[in-house]
Amino acid sequence: MRIYLIGFMAAGKTKVGISLSGLLGYRFCDLDQEIEGQVGASVREIFERRGEDSFRDLEHGCLERTASFENAVIATGGGTMTFERNRALIRDSGVSVWLDPSFEILLERLARGARGSRPLFRDEEQARSLYDSRLDAYRMADLRIETMAEDTPGGVAGKIAARLRERSCAI
Repeated sequence: MRIYLIGFMAAGKTKVGISLSGLLGYRFCDLDQEIEGQVGASVREIFERRGEDSFRDLEHGCLERTASFENAVIATGGGTMTFERNRALIRDSGVSVWLDPSFEILLERLARGARGSRPLFRDEEQARSLYDSRLDAYRMADLRIETMAEDTPGGVAGKIAARLRERSCAI
């Protein structure tokens, strides 16, 4: 089984993905890290040097490779699910799980984090606009997991595992 974690930047996809993969004994893959390793540059540098379209092509190629993984948790980028070709691949290859903290939580995490590492985060107004534009794509996920500020990655991973069992997914 492949579990694709989707959601806005700072939703916790990587940290929860690491915890979930450990809990299930699955392989973990972070698409952004895969792309960075392939290109030898950070996501921000790829955006700056090659542009977003080039990054999205690299992202789709990495996503295609994950479709052959056995028992994997894949942390996608914040924009991955906004492209139909990616949604179709995810839908056909596994289960999508939307990590959904409130926008306020996301903003707090973005403000605490390394602002320079996120190429599409400039300020609160721009982030809100981007968030709003992506919500419909996130809502297409198979599962939605609301998260709170006090939730730990392990706790969220446990919620996901329980929800997958409820849906009779083979985990």
